[in-house]
Amino acid sequence: MILYIIRHADPDYANNTITPFGREEAMALAEWFRDIKLDRIYTSPLGRAVETASYTAEAKDIRPEILPWTQESMAYMPKYSPSCKCDYSFSTDKGVYGFNDFTGTDRMETVEKMIRSSDDFFEQLGYRREGAFYKVLKEENDLRIAVFCHGGFGAAWIGHLLGMAPGLAFRRINLTTTSVTTFVFGNSPDGYILPRLHRLGEICHIRSAGLRINDR
Repeated sequence: MILYIIRHADPDYANNTITPFGREEAMALAEWFRDIKLDRIYTSPLGRAVETASYTAEAKDIRPEILPWTQESMAYMPKYSPSCKCDYSFSTDKGVYGFNDFTGTDRMETVEKMIRSSDDFFEQLGYRREGAFYKVLKEENDLRIAVFCHGGFGAAWIGHLLGMAPGLAFRRINLTTTSVTTFVFGNSPDGYILPRLHRLGEICHIRSAGLRINDR
């Protein structure tokens, strides 16, 4: 299975949509996906993600499915200073655990919900998380899925898939608008896999369309 995690296009936050420049980005992305196999498209419920996804969905003739748990939250974007504490433990049988990443208890509920929802999502797709690994429940899984979401959420989710504390991931991963991050969930003889990061924040569609790179 191949997973594409895509940040929405240039946002018009006030109107819960994307800007005219964002529509150019979204159209460039749809053109890039035109010759790439996609089986399913998922999107955050927020307008800027829904509209961004609509261009690719129309080009691929796929009806997007809303994933409420991929919605953006300020809880994914904690304030940071050098005095902030970031501790976590990692083991192959537990994955990341016991983490405190620039957070208070009010943030942890959101992060833990993301992790639970992510695990449920992948299990439905044929991969059950067991510690740092995923058990392959369905052999020869050739699904290709795209999830249109957000910068803060996307970075935290990518961090989770890489075995990193989510808040630390947000501070180290910057996702440009309409950037595409690709994970491959393969197969292995023993039936357990680690998602492999093939590309982080790819924007070749922006370059091909001659658009400016958006640092927003």
